[in-house]
Amino acid sequence: MQIIVKTAPEELLRARKWWNDLEMQWKMAYNEAVFGAGPTLAPPADDPLMMLLIGVDTLRLAGPTAFNSNVSTPLTNLSGLLPLYNLKYLSITHMKIKEVRSLRHFTKLEHLFINENQIESLQGIESLVHLKELYAQHNQLRDLKPVHRLTRLETLYASGNQLTSLQGLTPAHADHMRRCYVLPNEQLRDREILRVQQEAGIICRKG
Repeated sequence: MQIIVKTAPEELLRARKWWNDLEMQWKMAYNEAVFGAGPTLAPPADDPLMMLLIGVDTLRLAGPTAFNSNVSTPLTNLSGLLPLYNLKYLSITHMKIKEVRSLRHFTKLEHLFINENQIESLQGIESLVHLKELYAQHNQLRDLKPVHRLTRLETLYASGNQLTSLQGLTPAHADHMRRCYVLPNEQLRDREILRVQQEAGIICRKG
């Protein structure tokens, strides 16, 4: 059954402008992963376009090296996510993304998968106070300070980074944190792991 989206003309014009302004890499990614049209630059039909902008709360984009890849050219930024602010589940993995500052707008997110990228800092996720899962393994992170306010986290994966500190993990996380995988990180010292386990009451696991 075909779903017809009732859209005001001005909203449709804004949606078309949004598409036209997208970077080429994002047009191809959406056409592959969302619209099933392959890696083309062709604009989608109006109804699917509006469904993406107003109705999607789950989005998975997996780059070419992922086991179940659905995007053939790795994305280099998050610019194409704006303004999908209703997202609760976002998986954008095996790409070439280096920063996530624009995620500060996605305050409804509960599940975030940004593993297998080139991310150097988690700056931008401080406002994601509803986040329950954060998968950020195999990036280039040096610290976890931006998770300080994310006290609803139940799962954290940050292994395979360049962590030298676990600052950001606090006793306030202990009530909900059930899985905290920060090992291995070659530059993370045993005394820092012990500090977090003793002071914050969080068991640091390998995985």
